Amino acid sequence: MPDTIYDSSAELRRIFAAVALLLVLAPLVANAPLFDPDEGLHASIAQEMLARGDLVTPTFLGEPFLDKPILFFWAEAASLRVFGHRELAIRIPPLLFGLLGMLSVACLGRALFGGRAGLSAGIIYGTMILPIGVSQVAVHDIGLIPFMCAACCCLFAVTSAAGARRAAGLGAAAGVLLGLSILTKGLVGCVFATIFAFCVGARRRTAIRDLAVALVVAGVVSIVVAAPWYWAMERAHPGYLHYYFVERHLQGYLTATQRHAGRPWWYYLPIVLGGALPWTGYLIAAARSAGRDSLRLAIWAWFGIGLVFLSVGESKLVTYALPLFPAVAILANTGTVPVFSRGGFVTKCTYGLQAIVLVALPVAGLLALQWKYKAHHPALWIPLTVTAGCSAYALWRAWRIRPSERTITWLATASMASLVGLMIVLPRAAEWMTSRDLAAALNTRGTLPPRVSIVDERIGSLVFYLSPALRAEATSDRLRETTFAEAVMRTRVDPDEAIVAVRRSQLDRFNRLFPRPPQSDAQAGTFTIFRTITLKETLQQR
Repeated sequence: MPDTIYDSSAELRRIFAAVALLLVLAPLVANAPLFDPDEGLHASIAQEMLARGDLVTPTFLGEPFLDKPILFFWAEAASLRVFGHRELAIRIPPLLFGLLGMLSVACLGRALFGGRAGLSAGIIYGTMILPIGVSQVAVHDIGLIPFMCAACCCLFAVTSAAGARRAAGLGAAAGVLLGLSILTKGLVGCVFATIFAFCVGARRRTAIRDLAVALVVAGVVSIVVAAPWYWAMERAHPGYLHYYFVERHLQGYLTATQRHAGRPWWYYLPIVLGGALPWTGYLIAAARSAGRDSLRLAIWAWFGIGLVFLSVGESKLVTYALPLFPAVAILANTGTVPVFSRGGFVTKCTYGLQAIVLVALPVAGLLALQWKYKAHHPALWIPLTVTAGCSAYALWRAWRIRPSERTITWLATASMASLVGLMIVLPRAAEWMTSRDLAAALNTRGTLPPRVSIVDERIGSLVFYLSPALRAEATSDRLRETTFAEAVMRTRVDPDEAIVAVRRSQLDRFNRLFPRPPQSDAQAGTFTIFRTITLKETLQQR
């Protein structure tokens, strides 16, 4: 089987480096404000960790935050220490984790199918929508992929290792990596690495014993690596181990007790198909030749069993699907060979899907922004037209040179042009998903109101952007996330100088709760600010 489509190794290395560089630099140049709900929250926790000098317990507004492990917070706190309290410091760790994920997928692809296939798989992973999106926000899931894939590389090496001693050594290396994954995202990395080991081990019965040795050693070493922090948390917060591993992991997986429960069994299918764009067509093409060799079939089994594992669980979230995407990228790469070598209807459909997505995605993002938030940015159409033209040209070159060389090169170039277009739209979209402007308005006042209620929004980014003096005054009682109904009810009891902040896109809904639209007291970016006394007076005019 050819290990990639036509491109030379030197060409692939150059395009791999270009994609990697763009993935890191483009979001930093875009300089979008921090997103809520998760990114602002995680940034504020890392910020508070530095302020309190406590590197064991993550806290938010002084209260323990027990839902996530510590390693990603350590990375964020270290970045804040080096680069200061700004967006750049928060974005650098996930971007570097995303880059390491791309490298680790390339290494795993190389181990499985050869050097050029590994480079192609890394390029494909780095230009898929979901990995790109997750690497640009400060969430823990992106940190899992490098550790998981590197551990899988060690476990795959066991299948060709000579003897239990070498298997134990590779297992120990995998154990260190899996221990770091436990400190990043709990046990999910261990689950996917174990599934991978059984899938690739099933091809050779002689490797089963060595893999069993490696997995046992890896399990012991991973516990040794992760245990100190978890034990420190148990001592600081008795019952933490039961909460995190039994309630969050086991009960959250088996029962509908967690916040992200109640979603259908097929929830991850559209996420995989959509998140793999613009390479989804090649994944579908690869399925047509899944049984072509035993190793390819093993990777399909890794993907399929992982998908079933996630789908059976009650708690489901978009980012939980990220561990599937290394397999998706490797398999999509194997699908490019039959598509471009056979030609015909399949090639046209697959290529057409990729072309439509790459050219239209940034434009669709701007149109969605205008439709949802009534935010019009006519000046953006010029640079978006340029990036769409660049993407279309690269796609045309990829089609014209088929089946000669540089196919992946031109397809990746089209993806990079589309990514630049998305980075143009991103800061405008972020204005509607951040509280930076609201925090700036509070900082200008110089004092924190007795209560700040934000309607139907999270407050993580608000806390991050507050000045140190106001942040020191902030408590969970003074900064509140509230529903529409609760905002009106609390108006009757809150101090007159308390404020309620409503996103402009939600203003009509908020106004309908009053006998007449209340008079706003200030504007802060996309927020409208009301003083409680103004809302009280409006309610009294029934």
